[in-house]
Amino acid sequence: MEEPQIRCFKPEGTNRDSSESVKITIDEFEAMRLRDYHNIQQKRSAEIMGISQPTFHRILSSARKKISKALIEGTPITIIGEDFITDKEQYICNECGFKWLNPGKEYHNCPDCQSEDIKLTKSDIKSEVTDPTLIQRKSYGGQGLGAGPPRVCKCPNCGYESPKTRAVPCRNTKCPQCETPLCGAD
Repeated sequence: MEEPQIRCFKPEGTNRDSSESVKITIDEFEAMRLRDYHNIQQKRSAEIMGISQPTFHRILSSARKKISKALIEGTPITIIGEDFITDKEQYICNECGFKWLNPGKEYHNCPDCQSEDIKLTKSDIKSEVTDPTLIQRKSYGGQGLGAGPPRVCKCPNCGYESPKTRAVPCRNTKCPQCETPLCGAD
């Protein structure tokens, strides 16, 4: 797992603030990094993340859909969440510099360049949760990141918020201030 170097992308000439941004989770970032940036096959990428291939596919599809929306609508993109893994063994390729965590499998080759010149080190990643709505990553035994229905319905026009009513889609409720249909938010 490589921590994102940049956490926010904003289209040039836009006046939108970060509250209007498309939010990409750290799992979605990692899935795109492995599959799209490093061009590692989906099955192998899922194995590296320590998740099933169908779960990897859902995470990757979600990330691609969000990125597409942001590019088409000119919305800022924000990467949210932290790496919750502490004191895990991490592989590092001495050839290409690729890093990945050990999800319980022993590696002899780099998944990116296939080099055998890899080393296993103790990773001392200790991050704090900056967003209390985020919970531990599902791929590492936690409950998951933001899965399930939204907790709040929010007006995209004026920012009005109301608690989400179970079994009633937010879009079926209109803002009492400006009559705009509400959207789900966390």
